[in-house]
Amino acid sequence: MSKLQQKLELGQKLTPQQVLQANILQLNTTLLEQRILQELEENPALEMAELEDKPVEDENQDKEAKDENELEDDEPIRELDDKKDETDFEWEELMGDPDEFDYSSLGKPEKQEYFEAPIKAQISLSENLTEQLNDLNLTDFQFKIADELIGNIDESGYLTIETILVADRMGIDEREVLEVLNIILTLEPLGIGARNLRECLLAQVADISDTLTYQVLDEYFDDFANRRYQKIIDSVDCTEEELKNVMEEVSQLSPNPGDSLNESMKEIVLPDISCYFENGEWVISINDSTLPEIRITDNYFDILEEYKDRTEVRKFVKEKLDSAKWFIEAINQRRDTMRIVMASIIHKQPNFFNSDKRELSPMILKDIAEDLNLDISTISRVTNGKYVQLSFGIYELKEFFSEGIKNNKGEMISNTVVKNRLKELIQEEDKSSPLGDEELALKLQNDGYQVARRTVSKYREQLKLPVSRLRKTL
Repeated sequence: MSKLQQKLELGQKLTPQQVLQANILQLNTTLLEQRILQELEENPALEMAELEDKPVEDENQDKEAKDENELEDDEPIRELDDKKDETDFEWEELMGDPDEFDYSSLGKPEKQEYFEAPIKAQISLSENLTEQLNDLNLTDFQFKIADELIGNIDESGYLTIETILVADRMGIDEREVLEVLNIILTLEPLGIGARNLRECLLAQVADISDTLTYQVLDEYFDDFANRRYQKIIDSVDCTEEELKNVMEEVSQLSPNPGDSLNESMKEIVLPDISCYFENGEWVISINDSTLPEIRITDNYFDILEEYKDRTEVRKFVKEKLDSAKWFIEAINQRRDTMRIVMASIIHKQPNFFNSDKRELSPMILKDIAEDLNLDISTISRVTNGKYVQLSFGIYELKEFFSEGIKNNKGEMISNTVVKNRLKELIQEEDKSSPLGDEELALKLQNDGYQVARRTVSKYREQLKLPVSRLRKTL
């Protein structure tokens, strides 16, 4: 027979308010704007804090209207009072058509025409290729094959499916598929639909197939890609100068032909923080002026008072009001947290912010967390994906954090300093005989940095620099 037992445990559980604060804190300015608009749609207790255009009799009335509609940053929520708005608000109306209470429709004249701005027409990669094929004398069946191939071309312009699989799926010979693929390779941009880099580059030089460039790409592509230049010179019996001309021509070709037809918008960095030096100190400004200003709808306070005897109505309104209050508080807390974190970073990186050398000191998330008495996860949310605008550039906040290594004097320095020196050594090396990781490690050690070869390899990969064999040029 089972026995009943009691067990006492201590545990931590985040409240809905804390979860909301954490989610808001990790958003950058662009994502926060989208989140605010989403919350405005989902929570009827929130509205845009904008003044409605309505006539006033005198200056005092205008001032009173402004005081009623605008909210100060330190008082985002107005307290419940007995004052009624001029607009009659019925609970039954709220339960009716929700579109009537869309915040975007408030204050609009009833008989006003709106015209949508024309949208720029954008053509996809597949549409572009199909239009070009329409100008060619293809059979209906070839169009079907072409449609199957085009549908499997990625954004970079490469075919992502084996031609034999297309042939099996359509029940035809692979030669028919290859015939159509060769036609696609001649479309603009040249090389579109290639199965690999070699085929892509060959398609772009097909009209000069009698040149040394075509021969090198066709017969010695692996040697060329792996910088085995002397082997190519001996094999084709050409001079070093001629091979240099080949390298110059290949550098003008596009390894990703689909990029020229990619209509996707490039990501634009919008700094979340601006810092400028004024009167001997750094001034920190949070770039949230473009965010919609929101407040709690006055009508919901009236509903809460008017229907205080109806439990279900009061419960619903109370939940919406609490959610709105938490959301506004989370936005304000995000602003304050970002400001104190940025101030702590400036305080701990004097060699970067107060010196022309722009040298970083070793610093990890824990250092800022201990300085501000905050959790490390909070610092991580603030610094990840957010940027600061300085007078000398735009930096991601996480760039100010780096590990430390010792120099010959026993001092801890940022690994960013070592990476910059490593980058300089590679830029200054003799490209005909580039330095290996072991040689680079020795040079860094001579400069006073205690680094091993594997550390150099790790830093080089982080800098996205190739190995010495691939850095070799004639």
